Amino acid sequence: MDPQRKTVPGPMAPSSVRTARKSFAITNAFIKNVNPQKEIVTVHTSTPHVEHRSFHSEQNQVYQGEVNVLSIIDTNKEITCCKYTEDVKEVAAGFIDGSIRLFDCNTANCLHTLVDDECRAYPGPVTAIKHRPVSKAHPVTNMLLSCYVNGCIKCWKYKYEQCLYTIREKRQTLGLCYHPRFNKFVTYGDDAKLNMYDEEAHTQERAFYSSQRKNIMDGHTSRIFACVFNPKSHHELISSGWDDTVMCWDDRQPYATRYFSGVHMCGEGLDFDKPGKQILTCSWQDKDSIQIWDYGSCKLIETVIPDTYQSKLYCGKFVPQTTLLVCGGTEPNILRVVDINLKVTECSVRNNPGSVYAFDFGTIRRKPSKIPETYKKISEIQSIPRLAFVTGKRLQTVDFG
Repeated sequence: MDPQRKTVPGPMAPSSVRTARKSFAITNAFIKNVNPQKEIVTVHTSTPHVEHRSFHSEQNQVYQGEVNVLSIIDTNKEITCCKYTEDVKEVAAGFIDGSIRLFDCNTANCLHTLVDDECRAYPGPVTAIKHRPVSKAHPVTNMLLSCYVNGCIKCWKYKYEQCLYTIREKRQTLGLCYHPRFNKFVTYGDDAKLNMYDEEAHTQERAFYSSQRKNIMDGHTSRIFACVFNPKSHHELISSGWDDTVMCWDDRQPYATRYFSGVHMCGEGLDFDKPGKQILTCSWQDKDSIQIWDYGSCKLIETVIPDTYQSKLYCGKFVPQTTLLVCGGTEPNILRVVDINLKVTECSVRNNPGSVYAFDFGTIRRKPSKIPETYKKISEIQSIPRLAFVTGKRLQTVDFG
């Protein structure tokens, strides 16, 4: 049985086809006035935890710590997800009407719109945008994979605004996740199942689900909203959703191998650390929303309470090669950078115009200065990559330090 709520946890599907036919417009945009050919470098004299209001008079966001605003794009439609392209020159935003738009990171101009006749005829919110992990074995392909509430999974050659192929699922598809090394991806949805696809053959390889045996918990019983592969394993992945559990899977068998409970997930709030030994959960609940778990034993390591703002979280990730994490949510609408060891909020953006549904890491804009070996570096803020996040009808880009 699905948990009951007093408020809607996320954007809902449009009620009519007319929603997709309304004209799109950028109502307001702010771009840091810099030379696009040069890196954005800002010197901050304020110390962390010193709040200051934005210099943009048209909005009331509150910035705490060393937050550098690079761009703000206000549109006339709700944005549900975002993703940087493989070359990190553009950022793609998925809208509630089923369209995807790519904005230039330097100018904020809308360069491409990804929508086809099927998206116009059967509009549904874009639930996820991903691309294959970039590596030496996987060169840049200039393609994006997106999924929709209406069950479609579409691969786009975005520079030509062309849909290469479409996979149609008979369910609400709520997200997707790429395998870190193989040409495979997993989709998940409201039927409590995960489907694994071969990207080159465009065919489903296998599914992961509950055996529905009595007194045995080996699969989900409600909507799935998050999934991530173990970075140190070819076969292991985890998932979570509305049934308040995190399931651990091995792709060589259909049922979950183990699980832990107490985590209510409404977005991409799952992540592994780099060694693949710890799990971060950022959950949509009033208390204990940020927790660290041991992957091997499925036991709770610690609950992180960084400040007085007990936000219900949609999304969260570890910051690579640091002891920091980034998370975003609602009630209040906040994006924050948290130091896991110190259990404090290093930076935050509060009073956002809407819930922070999703964010994505870009590139590190500047190299940290050289520090003598005798000096102990306390802050790792400069190691956080540029970050794009969505809040209501706004797509905003920031970096830190």
